[in-house]
Amino acid sequence: MQGGAIPCAMKAKCAYFGKCSGCTLQQFPYVKQLADKTRRVRSELAPLLPNSVSPEMIQSTIPSPSEHAYRSSGKLCLHEDELGRRSIGLYERGSKKVVDIPQCSVHHPEINRLVEKLFSFGKKLPAKLYQHNKKGFQADRLKFIVIRYCPDTREFGLVISHTGVDQAALKAWAEGLRLSNVSFYEALLTAEDDDLVMARNVNHLAGPKTFRFRIGSRDFQIDPIAFFQANSSLINSFVETIAAPHQGDVLVDLYGGFGTYSFQAAERFRKVVVVEANPHSIESANELIKRESIANVQTLASSVEDYLKTVLKKPEAKEVTDIIVNPPRSGLSRYVVDSLQAKAFEKLQRITYVSCDLTTLKRDLRELTRSGQFIIENAIPFDMFPQTDHIENVVRIVKNPKARVPSGPQPKPTSAAISQRPPLAKAKVGAGPRLNPKVQPKAKPLRAR
Repeated sequence: MQGGAIPCAMKAKCAYFGKCSGCTLQQFPYVKQLADKTRRVRSELAPLLPNSVSPEMIQSTIPSPSEHAYRSSGKLCLHEDELGRRSIGLYERGSKKVVDIPQCSVHHPEINRLVEKLFSFGKKLPAKLYQHNKKGFQADRLKFIVIRYCPDTREFGLVISHTGVDQAALKAWAEGLRLSNVSFYEALLTAEDDDLVMARNVNHLAGPKTFRFRIGSRDFQIDPIAFFQANSSLINSFVETIAAPHQGDVLVDLYGGFGTYSFQAAERFRKVVVVEANPHSIESANELIKRESIANVQTLASSVEDYLKTVLKKPEAKEVTDIIVNPPRSGLSRYVVDSLQAKAFEKLQRITYVSCDLTTLKRDLRELTRSGQFIIENAIPFDMFPQTDHIENVVRIVKNPKARVPSGPQPKPTSAAISQRPPLAKAKVGAGPRLNPKVQPKAKPLRAR
């Protein structure tokens, strides 16, 4: 930031800061957090810009309207010590010790209220809680709780993860809470996936099977397994930024979730294809298509690699003008990068890359622009997670008008080239429990957003 000094430090708002692993930047004023994030993105991406594009096309970080109380989702540890004393919170930095945090300063207040209600009812929980600081698998215990919330509809989705608790007893506990606006699910963790927050074995327990999540003027019917951005105060402008520049013949939305970006842009295309491996997300997209009679959006429950292997052999690849990619933290596989530059996509004009990881984003952009077929037009960082060092980036890549049409055979998918998404993300030490946002319960193991 220019034009004056920025205060370097301040007292953190959260009483648990420094001990809890969730937030890392609360000691810095928000203006400094934004300036540092902008500087980081420009430092990493500016070397990849063509000479014709000014570094200023990497825009300043879009601030969150809410610096605190912005998270519409939370992932918390359920823990008890050797004396049976119970706590709920996140891991202490650098360890598996759980910091008791019944009120998190970045969670939406309604999530904190629900946690308080759940835990006040916790004496009736039908099992012991996990001892996270102990090694080895612990059967018949409750381990994690995942909460998703929509402020506009005031509805919740909740998943409680356990290692073999009696389902009937857990169902009776959930029903006993008498919360009609909460969709309750359970996730069974086995010894093989004990270090995960959520596994594939997920079942509905109580309450409605879905809850309404509103983006713009649309209500999506989703379950707690479906992924959506956690900052409810910024999500509408984020979605609009991604979708707005896209118009053409055919839009393909890879790793498309329940079609958040696709539906926003659909009216500007003859056809839209949403490609997503999570069947729960596809069900949500299909429900909206049916409810609103949207004729030009097609969904495919498929891995991105499998979709590309098929479409590159068909004439329809020549109709694609726009692509959106929103891969997991691990980024794009080598095969996907090569496929996006394949001769079959001869009319492809624009790619928007949405990324939550600056390292893999930089790697993939370097490969996508290496041949000169595509160039970076601009990049827009969003501060979806104030008080943390995470940055969400939206990068626009466009066809280089001076580029030569690629020749040669289409990319061949090999076991070495196709890097499937990690089936599930581990609960990362020092960063609180994490889950793969596009976990694939009871589904074909194609990939697990």
